[in-house]
Amino acid sequence: MSTRRLIALTLAVSFSAGCARFGAEESARASLLPMPEMTNTVAAARGSFASSDVWPAQTWWTGFASPELQRLINTALADNPDFKATAARLRQSQAMVDAQAAELYPTVDANVSFSAQRFSANSVQAKLAGENFRQMLINPLILRYHLDFWGRDAAALQGAVGRSLAVAAELADARLLLATTVARAYFELLAASEKEDIAERIVAERRALLTFEQTRLATGLAADAPILQARIALAHAEQGLAAARADVELSKNLLAALAGKGADWGAGIVIEQGRVDQPLTLPVDLPLHLLAHRPDISAARLNAEAAAEEIKVAETAFYPDVNLVAFTGLHSVSLSDVLLQGSSLAYAVGPSIEFPIFEGGRLRANLDYQQSAYDAAVERYNRSLVHAVQEVADALSRWRELDARLVAQRQSLADALAAENLADSLHRHGLNDRAAPSLAKLDVYQQQFRLAVLVGEQHKVRINIIKALGGGYSDAKPAKQ
Repeated sequence: MSTRRLIALTLAVSFSAGCARFGAEESARASLLPMPEMTNTVAAARGSFASSDVWPAQTWWTGFASPELQRLINTALADNPDFKATAARLRQSQAMVDAQAAELYPTVDANVSFSAQRFSANSVQAKLAGENFRQMLINPLILRYHLDFWGRDAAALQGAVGRSLAVAAELADARLLLATTVARAYFELLAASEKEDIAERIVAERRALLTFEQTRLATGLAADAPILQARIALAHAEQGLAAARADVELSKNLLAALAGKGADWGAGIVIEQGRVDQPLTLPVDLPLHLLAHRPDISAARLNAEAAAEEIKVAETAFYPDVNLVAFTGLHSVSLSDVLLQGSSLAYAVGPSIEFPIFEGGRLRANLDYQQSAYDAAVERYNRSLVHAVQEVADALSRWRELDARLVAQRQSLADALAAENLADSLHRHGLNDRAAPSLAKLDVYQQQFRLAVLVGEQHKVRINIIKALGGGYSDAKPAKQ
């Protein structure tokens, strides 16, 4: 039998054995979930939103017309350590893609070696026993090329590219999470500042009421009970003021940490009332194109696709591995003639074939590991998809709830203002005492306090909706939906 036919037969037998080894006991792989149905959920929310064919912009925070909010987000994106660490991971993954791509090309290197050697006179090398010689090897050209018959290198490269794209999507998700966290914290600061102002007015009014009751007691027009009640109410108001001031400080500390700064830096944050210039809109194609606008879903899908390529790499380990090796150079045991004698020329070229015959179960275990890793990646994608749909639905429901509560609270504030005007009018005409207008004013402050809380919550829910819609992210290679 010729050498060529023997090699071909050996390859065929090894290939068949490899197929049998990794094809046996194959379990069903996990599958990607389709887009969960949410058409009715979105349709139910359409009445509270205008519709538009535009998704949130990448710099969505500019819509709040707040220079301080823009400064805080830009500073956080530039200096936040966690975000910079994710950016470094992206650069790392891109370098791994370049390294894996290099496996598709031949390598050429050179070596020079020199050794002085003596063979033992009592060793098995009888012909060279007791001899001394020096050896010079000069190989200016050594070629190695992996013949990717089974697609291992190509699959490994696709896996590395998928991992890198997944990290890029994770970086976009980290950017979105950081920006939305800063925005929510800033609106919490605005609400806390407004609550602090109202709490200060409540304390001032409670002190005025206590003075009024003390005057009545001194003139014999009242007993001790109203004074005690006034003191209790004042203490309660002072507690509320202390809590509001603490909320302001805590919000500034949080914003400073998100920006990668110290607490002293946070003390200089400007408190300005932001506003929304345009009403919140929902994209008309929300259920259809949600996947392409969610960076976390894109990252999960890309990781699953990369894991599928890594299964292919594990499968190719069962097949023979073929490398082409060639070299040319000068080899001699005499230093004087290594460059002068043509007889020192040496060269070789040919394939190197490795056959995986017995690996102690290592290849099978590695394949099982990669298959399990793929199943886990698919289930992480499925979890991200279900969570994304829930996040959108929750944000829309919360917006409708706050919208209804704000309407009712604004009506309560209007009624409280009307009651205050009535109390002032009655007092001017001598139909009630000085306490009645103060109590009416306190009720107005309480209604304003509740309104400030709800407005702050609505701003945060708006941020949640922007985050749920992807915050301006767009996948260049969306999954089929």
